[in-house]
Amino acid sequence: MSLENSRRAIVLAGGKGTRLLPYTIVIPKPMLPIGEIPIIEIISRQLKFYNFDHVTISLGYHGEMIRLFLIEKKADPGLPEFDFFIESSPLGTSGPVKSISPKSEDFLVINGDILSTIDLNQLFLSHCESKAALTIAVRKTSYQLPLGSIEVDKENNVLNFKEKPTFELLDNIGAYVYNSRVLSYISPSEQIDVNVLTQRLIENKESVRVFRSDGPYFWIDIGTHADYERANKEFVEVSNSMPFLKGI
Repeated sequence: MSLENSRRAIVLAGGKGTRLLPYTIVIPKPMLPIGEIPIIEIISRQLKFYNFDHVTISLGYHGEMIRLFLIEKKADPGLPEFDFFIESSPLGTSGPVKSISPKSEDFLVINGDILSTIDLNQLFLSHCESKAALTIAVRKTSYQLPLGSIEVDKENNVLNFKEKPTFELLDNIGAYVYNSRVLSYISPSEQIDVNVLTQRLIENKESVRVFRSDGPYFWIDIGTHADYERANKEFVEVSNSMPFLKGI
């Protein structure tokens, strides 16, 4: 398949993973294994399964290790075609997108340290149908405060007292679909995170939407030692049902 006609994706794999020290002293976080498979390979196989045939990996810390690993596996039919962008300095979670500037009208951007069973095809199609500038994949999460919460007025009169209330929020899961017009809102070589970009788009009356999966799905951000240990336990259990991981 011609790369010009492929469905495009960008994997953000340039972070230092400082919360996972000492593992990440010599190994970049996307190369940490879940079971026996590096995170970057799991994400790459997932992208290929959902027809993202052309993937750019944005590299930074220990990026050469990731690049050499993926080049070595380039003949594997379960993986997409790769190219690479090297961040000479950290560009945040949206800055690399401007530097890469895919020639596709719409393209997926995913963090290189998340594991999820969310349907990326459904996310992509939902974005394209909405014609939004940016679509952010989210999940509903409940948080319970460990203490009572008291609401007061300006005179410090108590208006309400709730014991350990529960709040429901929509969490960003680290997967997005961009329309190419978003690129005009990012300056060349600008260090910018997706939350700042989102506010910039809203201020300019651009449509920013969320995608909520129709069904339950597994998700974990490999951010801490506890997350990594949990991923090695829980993701291995759910991976048996993932077609893109069968036979490897």
